[in-house]
Amino acid sequence: MNYTSIEKDEYVIALLQREINLAIAFLLLSGQLTIRGAFVTSGGFSVSLSGPIIGGKRIEGKPGYPVANTIIDIIDVIISILLIIDEIRLISVLVGPGRISLIVSGPIFGDPLNEPSLPIVRESLHYYRQMISTHFDLDPRLFRNIEKE
Repeated sequence: MNYTSIEKDEYVIALLQREINLAIAFLLLSGQLTIRGAFVTSGGFSVSLSGPIIGGKRIEGKPGYPVANTIIDIIDVIISILLIIDEIRLISVLVGPGRISLIVSGPIFGDPLNEPSLPIVRESLHYYRQMISTHFDLDPRLFRNIEKE
C-alpha cells in the first residue's frame, strides 16, 4: 500500500495523539491525574483532569467519607478505559496560575473525535516558529537545520 506524504504525516500525528491519550490513561490509573471538573456545552461536555504531576492537587473526598474517594477513583478508571479504547481523546490543555488542566472529550460525551489535520498543523508550526524567533531572539535558520536532520 502506497501512502502519500500527507497520509504518512497524518498517521504520525494520529499515532502521537494516541500515545498521549495512553499516557494520560496511565497517569489516571496511577493516581497522578484525577478528574477536576466538567465543562458543559450545547450538545456535550468535556472533562477536566489535573493532578500533582502537572501542578494541581489530587481531588479527594472529605475526611471520614471513604465512599467519596471510591467514587472519584471509579470515575478515574472509567475515564482511563474510555481513553484506552479511544472513545475520548485529549482535546485541549489549559494553563492556569500554578497548574495545568488536560481536557478530554469524545462522542460518548456528545463531542466529535478530533482527527489530525495537516493544514492546521502547518499553520501552527509556522506561527510557533515566528513567535519563538521573535520573542526569544533565536535565529530562524535554527529551524531549517532541525528540519534537515
